[in-house]
Amino acid sequence: MTGQRLLPGLVVGRVRGLPMSRELILRTERLVATSWLACDVDDLLAVHSDAETMRFVRQGRPETREETAALVDQYMAEHAATGFTKWRVIDLDDHLVGRAGFGTQLDGRELGYTIRRDLWGHGLATEIGAALVGWHLAHAADVPLYAYVAVDNPASRRVLDKIGFEFVRREDHCGVPCELLANGLTP
Repeated sequence: MTGQRLLPGLVVGRVRGLPMSRELILRTERLVATSWLACDVDDLLAVHSDAETMRFVRQGRPETREETAALVDQYMAEHAATGFTKWRVIDLDDHLVGRAGFGTQLDGRELGYTIRRDLWGHGLATEIGAALVGWHLAHAADVPLYAYVAVDNPASRRVLDKIGFEFVRREDHCGVPCELLANGLTP
């Protein structure tokens, strides 16, 4: 991919000779969140086809290329319709780190993130999670912000603790025993 910034928040370039554009959502010291393009399927598949990474994500199993392509399509449609989704997260060298952002949940939004397994333990989930909490507060401070974490996933629970989430209750989410947490900065 080659690209140039024309306007704040918009990157325009070419992928395999096809014009494309993606929206820049936010940037941290080490990460950038952008909208998705159809050409991102194989990058996301590298994350979603890893069994250990997917253990606590979606169906709890590796996903096929077709499932991942449908998910990228869903993310593009959600972003176009609502202005938020689980966005593409890259490092400053344009390598996919994972995905992170929001879905609709209860009376608010649900924060979620998935980081490539080879990058676990470097504070990237905390970094993008904190940035997303800030983005949420800047764009929808009156909307409650929630997160689910599997009870068997203490690393993700520590991330959520660090970025201001507090325990609400224990419940099954998508058939998995979870804790529902709410961000203390939202109503």
